[in-house]
Amino acid sequence: MIEELLEKIKLIAPGTPLRKALDDILRAKMGALVVMLDDLDKYSETVQGGFRLNISFEPEYLYELAKMDGAIAISEDASKIYAANVQLVPDPSIPTQETGTRHRTAERFAKQFGKVTIAVSRRRNVITLYYKGYRYVVNDINFVISKVNQAINTLEKYRKNFDRLLTELDITELENRTSLSDVTRVMEKGIMVMKISEELKPYLVELGDEGRLAKMQIEELTENVEDLLELLVMDYSSEDLERSETSKIIENLVKDPSIDLVKIARSLGYSVQSIVQLDDVSIEARGYRLLKYLAKIPMSVSKKVVERFHGIFEISHASQEDLKEVEGIGDKRAKAIVDSISSLKTRKNLFVEGEVE
Repeated sequence: MIEELLEKIKLIAPGTPLRKALDDILRAKMGALVVMLDDLDKYSETVQGGFRLNISFEPEYLYELAKMDGAIAISEDASKIYAANVQLVPDPSIPTQETGTRHRTAERFAKQFGKVTIAVSRRRNVITLYYKGYRYVVNDINFVISKVNQAINTLEKYRKNFDRLLTELDITELENRTSLSDVTRVMEKGIMVMKISEELKPYLVELGDEGRLAKMQIEELTENVEDLLELLVMDYSSEDLERSETSKIIENLVKDPSIDLVKIARSLGYSVQSIVQLDDVSIEARGYRLLKYLAKIPMSVSKKVVERFHGIFEISHASQEDLKEVEGIGDKRAKAIVDSISSLKTRKNLFVEGEVE
């Protein structure tokens, strides 16, 4: 449902003709009520009076029509202006928390018909979008840009820590001394990266054309995070899970408003009661992250490798000939696995010597 609302917010993002008209109305210290309909005739009992136009949408037209008292009816894709100076008569029994007549009407109409209505407040100088049961107040663009920049700075810190902890996890995996604490700490940082990026979505939509650079930064900072988290779940869950099951686990963790290490451990299938217990649980990676992410082995073949060797420690000590005994592993793939393990060992040594941050 949130994604549906974001699609509606895009209609009034900076750079769109509709947003230009609304900004012009705000600058002129005027008010307006705009309703977006699929077909004007379907709502004849609720959209009354006024006069029909049926003209192409132009920001200047909407601005001039807003000088009249009534509402303006436009198409749902903001390509046509159907009518102006109309009176909206939604069901008065529909509850609303709004106080002004224009905003009360807009909220009731949106709830009754599930359509977008937009109220521009002359007194408060703000734009409010209503859709179904949602109410979204459009923020000042400078405030949104500041908010996004702050969030990106936080996102950079979490991504840096996520990558650092993954490197540390590589070392403990090769040495067969990984604890549940190690895994949950990595996952926590990755989940926070995803949480922040999700929270930024409405702001990026609201920025429209102004948010292109920020969107590129966020895409770079979140690259592969979800994929890596799912592979971590496949590696460390108490039961061997399918990829679709891991996706659901990550989705639920990202939606959880109060995520912590114990919740992450429980989502992996471990019955722990406190953070202290996490250090006492030793676990071994199955090897999915190594095989798919580093050696680029298809998941169907990776599963056969995991079934044959049971864990990353055993895989890391297997020869190319041993690996080739697995169905789907030939010379090329066996070499890719061995080379990936060798690369990890070199990286481990550099990390221990302090040459890798």
